[in-house]
Amino acid sequence: MPIQRLSAKSLTQPFIALLCSVLCLPVCGKAADYAYITNQGAHTVSVVDLQQHKVVNTIAVGKAPVGVAVDNRNQLVYVSNVEGHSLSVIDMQRQQVTNTIALPMAPVGLTVNNAGDQVYVADWYHDHLLVLARSGQVVVQIQVGRAPGGMRLAHDDATLYVANRDSNDVSVIDTRSRKELQRIKVGQHPFGLSLSPDGKQLFVVNVYSNNVSVIDTASHKVVNMLAVGEHPYCATTDSTGRYLYVTNTGEDSVTVIDLTSQQMLRKIRVPGTPEGLAYDAARQQVLVASWMDNVLAVIDSRSLTLKPSIEVGSQPRAFGQFTGRVP
Repeated sequence: MPIQRLSAKSLTQPFIALLCSVLCLPVCGKAADYAYITNQGAHTVSVVDLQQHKVVNTIAVGKAPVGVAVDNRNQLVYVSNVEGHSLSVIDMQRQQVTNTIALPMAPVGLTVNNAGDQVYVADWYHDHLLVLARSGQVVVQIQVGRAPGGMRLAHDDATLYVANRDSNDVSVIDTRSRKELQRIKVGQHPFGLSLSPDGKQLFVVNVYSNNVSVIDTASHKVVNMLAVGEHPYCATTDSTGRYLYVTNTGEDSVTVIDLTSQQMLRKIRVPGTPEGLAYDAARQQVLVASWMDNVLAVIDSRSLTLKPSIEVGSQPRAFGQFTGRVP
C-alpha cells in the first residue's frame, strides 16, 4: 500500500495543540475569568475557571494562606500566608508563584491599587499596615486600630479603609500622605468590607453585632445599620449596586439585601462556614468559599438559587478580592 506523506503542518498542529493545553491555559484561547481561592488547610490556591465551572490548576503557596488580592493590570495575584509570614505572588499568565515576599509579621488582609505599584498588607497582631512596592520592598508603615483585617480602596485609590476588629472601628487612610485621617466607630468586631459601585457607600461587616454598618464616604458617618445573619464575615455588591450579599458563618447562609429599600430580601442556605465571596458579573452569580465543606458555592443572582458547587482545597478562605481576568 502507498505510504502517506505527512506535511510539516500535519506534524506540527497536534504538537501545538498539546503545548497549548499543557503550558498556555489562558494564552492560547480567548480571555478567561478565574477565581483564586486560598486554601488555608492545604497551603494552596485553587484556580477556578469560571466559564468551565471547575478547578484548572492548584498552586502551592506559603503556609496557611488566607487573604488574596488580584492585580489585573499587571496580571499578578497576591496571597497572604498567615503562618508562613509571607506573601506569595502568582503570575496569572503562567499560573505559578514567581516571588515570595518575606514579612516581619503574620499577614491577613491585603489589597492592591489600580496601578499595581502599591500593595497594602494588614498586620493582625501589631495594629499597623505595611505599604509595599511591587518589588516587595516596604515603603512605609501606618499605625491603625487594633487587629486590622479587611481593607478596601476607594475607586480612585485616594482613600484606604481598614476594618479594625478589636477596636470596633474603621481607619480612614489618605494614600497620598500615607496618614490616618480618622477612625469611624461601627459595630462589634468589624471584619469584611465592601464598596458600592458608585463609591458612595462603604459596607462594614460586624461579626459580633450580626449587622452591617453603612458608611457615607463623603461625610464618613454611619448612616444605617443592616441586620444580617449569625456571625457575618464578608460582603459584596452586585455590579449595579442594587443588592448586597453577606456571608453568615454561624448559620451557613448568605443574606441578600435590597439596597434600594435597605431591607433583607432573602437568606440562602449554603455549604458550611461561608467566608469570602465575590460577584461574577459576566455570569450573574455569587461565588462563596465554604471553609467547612471545602467547596466554592455558586449562587445564581437572578433566581437566588444554588448552582452546583466546585470542589477546591482544604479550608478555603478567599478573604479579599479574588477574581480576575486573563486576556
